[in-house]
Amino acid sequence: MKLWKKFGFIASAMAMLGLTAPLSIPAAEAASPVQVSMFASPSTQIINMNTNWFTKYVEKKFNMNITWVEAPASDEQTKESLLLESGKYPPVFWGGSFTPVQELQYGTEGIFLPLNNLLKKYAPNAWKAINTVPGFKQGVTAPNGDIYGLPAYNWCWHCDWSAKMWINVKLLKKFHLSMPTTTGQFENVLEVFKKHGIDPLVGATVGPGGGWHSNPTTFLMNSFVYDDENGSNSDYFFINPKGKLAFAPAQSGWKQGLEYLHTLYANGLMDKTAMTQNNTQLQAQVNSGKVGVFPYGCKQCVINNYGTPQSHFNDWVSMAPLKGPKGINYSPFYGLPPSGATFALTNTSTPAQQIAVMKLINFLYTPLGTQMMDFGPEGKYWTYAKKGQKGLMGTQAIFNTNFNEFYNGSSQQNWGWNQLGPMYQSFKWRNGYVAYPPNTGEGSESMLQLETEMNNTGHQPKLVYPGFAWIPSDQVQQYAMYQTNIDNYVNQWMDQFIAGTKSLSKDWNTYIQGLNGLGLQQYLQTTQQYMGKPFNTSSFTKSEKDIKFLEGLNKKG
Repeated sequence: MKLWKKFGFIASAMAMLGLTAPLSIPAAEAASPVQVSMFASPSTQIINMNTNWFTKYVEKKFNMNITWVEAPASDEQTKESLLLESGKYPPVFWGGSFTPVQELQYGTEGIFLPLNNLLKKYAPNAWKAINTVPGFKQGVTAPNGDIYGLPAYNWCWHCDWSAKMWINVKLLKKFHLSMPTTTGQFENVLEVFKKHGIDPLVGATVGPGGGWHSNPTTFLMNSFVYDDENGSNSDYFFINPKGKLAFAPAQSGWKQGLEYLHTLYANGLMDKTAMTQNNTQLQAQVNSGKVGVFPYGCKQCVINNYGTPQSHFNDWVSMAPLKGPKGINYSPFYGLPPSGATFALTNTSTPAQQIAVMKLINFLYTPLGTQMMDFGPEGKYWTYAKKGQKGLMGTQAIFNTNFNEFYNGSSQQNWGWNQLGPMYQSFKWRNGYVAYPPNTGEGSESMLQLETEMNNTGHQPKLVYPGFAWIPSDQVQQYAMYQTNIDNYVNQWMDQFIAGTKSLSKDWNTYIQGLNGLGLQQYLQTTQQYMGKPFNTSSFTKSEKDIKFLEGLNKKG
């Protein structure tokens, strides 16, 4: 895929982005703006959705007057449910949070309208994305062929393999150690670190109080069996060699992985607080300068003073997945079909409201629409890239964005919607960032993309569980019970096996019996029946050309 090659003045840039002319609005329509009420749960960073610059821009450009029905993030799903149960719901859920199960339920009940024809006619950009982006159509299309909602889509290469492990290469050099490539070599490195007073491996619990892939078990378990653990969204499913859905925590490889993790834990090579502490404590550990290895989706999220000489930022690099005793070295893959919905049209919406909102979505499915929705007008937090500035894949960049200023701690702004609603942060948009040297404070995206390309891309299975199943409403309650009980059971026993309060040699069979008693086989059968096809990851491949380009930025920088 190619990005646009040249940018001159703004008009030519807009032409390249598919915006060859302003949206034409007949005078009669312009005199009578479409009144539309939309539900959303905006970021606390946004000062006021009513006075927000992008709200005013949208209202003028698409001849709308928006009334916002807002809910804080902590109360979003509760308020959604209350609105839908009362029958007094708005025409549009713009920034909602609906699972595929809910989409199917409300869609078949007639509350959510099918979007297929509206998308084809009024949002061709979105329709094209649905039919061309890997997995998109699968993720949004219900078993009956209808599309009842749109997700917040974010193409993010480093997010697709975000269960990373970071190791201090300065310490490797100091103690004359090579980068470990196997679980045995890794254990040896941790032993040397411990011998010299270094805390070998630290972590934090994933979920409330934890961080983004800060649990050290996920990276290491993938040396024994495929484990797609992702915090509160765990499902532990994988596709076995026969093409059938399987459950990782019931496999012999899981037992072997637990044995390895218990050895690290028992020998003081994995900090005992890794299974109990929160993200703030993890950050303090790492920044003490006495840690050898830590897990996280982004190292700059943990290391203080990112991009400054005193941060020792460049002492840390990501590790490739380690080969286990049987040669397994997976990197868990999270670039799954976009599922669930943030956007839906309800049966209270009028044709005029439907058309106006669809035209807005069509605009958001362009790089310029995405940029303005996220960051507001040109000149405040972004400018067009200059001719010759390169994006993340070495082609002409599109935008130069000041992410550091926009996401500056708890600062508030009233310019953009900051990823609210059915956003489409596409391949073209993401790779259109101006690429800065990975070893600088502005180069976090370049750094993460480079680390991912070098160490993770291609280590995923060819076929993976798509991440969701269209469970019928009459089976939802039973399925949710299976899911919750089994997930909690696995996590509890895992902690006990690692800590040694349960014995893998004596208690493993009891553990498996307990899984089956909770309905594991029924859970697997129901998921298999309603999940659709496994997702094929074959198009997600490593690019040596991109690696060479990103590495070259450091030399130029």
